[in-house]
Amino acid sequence: MQVEIEGGRFLIVGGASLVGSHCVRAFLEAGANEVIVLDPVAFDHSDSLGELKDDARVSLVPGDIRNLHELVEAAEGIDGVINLAAFMSLPLSRDPWTAIDVNIRGMQNVLEAARIRRVKKVLFASSSAVYGYGIGGEITEELPLSSHGVPPAAVIYGCTKLIGEQLCRHYHKTFGLDFVALRYSTVYGEGQHYRAANALYIIEAYDRIRRGERPMIVGDGSEAKDYVYAGDVAHANLLAMSRPVSNVALNISGGEGITVKALTELIIRLSGADMEPEYRGNDGAMRLKSAADLRYVNAKAKEVLGWEPQVSMEDGIRRLIAWRDANPPG
Repeated sequence: MQVEIEGGRFLIVGGASLVGSHCVRAFLEAGANEVIVLDPVAFDHSDSLGELKDDARVSLVPGDIRNLHELVEAAEGIDGVINLAAFMSLPLSRDPWTAIDVNIRGMQNVLEAARIRRVKKVLFASSSAVYGYGIGGEITEELPLSSHGVPPAAVIYGCTKLIGEQLCRHYHKTFGLDFVALRYSTVYGEGQHYRAANALYIIEAYDRIRRGERPMIVGDGSEAKDYVYAGDVAHANLLAMSRPVSNVALNISGGEGITVKALTELIIRLSGADMEPEYRGNDGAMRLKSAADLRYVNAKAKEVLGWEPQVSMEDGIRRLIAWRDANPPG
């Protein structure tokens, strides 16, 4: 189903997040009449919404995705729902009980609330984690999960996203609820958080540079990651909601890999610093390994949505640095 953005009302669950803040802005700029943000940290200093909270069209609800009644109440009169709420690999490793509740039962609650309130379409923030880690080459939507040698928390996270997608398919088949699952690669941008193992590297490297410390590379830096700018992700959500598309999972990615070494050198250069990275062995932190030729193919998103990333890695990092300088830690 195609959902008209202009004049519409939308619920973004987990909307006080990195992707959430960019989605709120994108939907408002496209003419949405109201965007409701349901998030435990709404009104809290740890949200990423900033000045968006002052917009009269933004309603903040400090709710919990695990509480079905809160979602049913928030979804009244809503045209479309975006579920961004999830425990990622790092917090999942510390609290798997809550993480599984949020990622799986929470998604089921979103779908049930949408069914009850006759919402036109649900967008599910899935992840490239559905393919696993330690893999390389061109990753398309048909590739199965690879779990060999992957940290348990990362496998569990990927599995929760696969289950979320199948719950969407179940509600589509059983109740006719339209959905699109968007499999984000590593998202970065203004409002960057510290909860994702891969995106964490960018902000940590820059924080070290600002302190006059050399950024640290674990290993030889040859591993590649596929990053996608948060604003491009928000645009993908806008298109997925507004286009007559349903019952599909799509890679939303940068479409090309960048090695950790090249990324570090880019951050150093854009920071205006004069230093070399420091190479170390295993530091004990969770590392989600990948091959040097990794890239998540986004051709299907271009075909189905007319979407492709617009912001280059260099421009995106420059924007992130400007945001961090204006919003220092703490």
